Amino acid sequence: MEPNKAHTLTVADLAETIEMIAPRKLQEDWDNSGLLIGFEHSHVDRVLTCLELNQSVLQEADQVGADMIVTHHPLIFGAVREIRAAEPLGRLLMGLIQRNISVYSCHTPFDKVKGGNNDVIAERLGLSSVKNLAGEEVLSAHKMAAEKKEADIGRMGTFKSARRFHQVIEFVSSELQMSLRQLRAVGDLEKPISTVGICTGAGADLLQMAAASGCDLLITGDVKYHEAQTAADLGICLLDAGHYDTEKFFAQTMQGKLQKKLGGAVDIIASTVDLNPFTVL
Repeated sequence: MEPNKAHTLTVADLAETIEMIAPRKLQEDWDNSGLLIGFEHSHVDRVLTCLELNQSVLQEADQVGADMIVTHHPLIFGAVREIRAAEPLGRLLMGLIQRNISVYSCHTPFDKVKGGNNDVIAERLGLSSVKNLAGEEVLSAHKMAAEKKEADIGRMGTFKSARRFHQVIEFVSSELQMSLRQLRAVGDLEKPISTVGICTGAGADLLQMAAASGCDLLITGDVKYHEAQTAADLGICLLDAGHYDTEKFFAQTMQGKLQKKLGGAVDIIASTVDLNPFTVL
């Protein structure tokens, strides 16, 4: 929908706007994006965007007076068989409903769509000729949803000039605003890197595709031991930059996209809660 300052927007209106940014039909079969807690006809004055929801984010939403929260990671992922205050999810769901706060989760659609998580990282790294992870043009959301290509959940692009792997590691550390000690690398540190594959979150299962597409390096998170061994066998460098650090820009990115769509009709606030569960020693 088009923004209209004279029109008070509802939760349903906001859900429709998010669908314009990253249509839910783009989600993977195993995903659970969409309006997960919906007071559809309630008016919305303030929205909080965040990577995911926990009690600290709920407290922040309370403090800023948010009527709606937009997350990347789904609030509800698997089956919910019981809602009990003694359990973290149950307590969180109760707290949201008691406060009449709606929740929309925009997960794999935002990984895939133009300008989403993967494109944010590609831009931060200054990659050019950015395509999907099969080396194909990134399609419009409508065409992407119709063709359902696995490669659309990632990106690949090139540096203007090749860099040694150890130089890329230092560059990623700087551009993703993270400590070098948080990065885990697989491969020859002196290898020249020109073509870089990206899959934010957990995408090491795309190693074969990245290697077949000519990537010298795949940047992702949550890399397991055997996935690292597969990268070594394939001869492709692999950089585990963590699930959190490859997706932590979601709150600000979604904030900007909603502000552009809504034109100030609703206050959009990006969460400032640090959700990284790991401590750098």
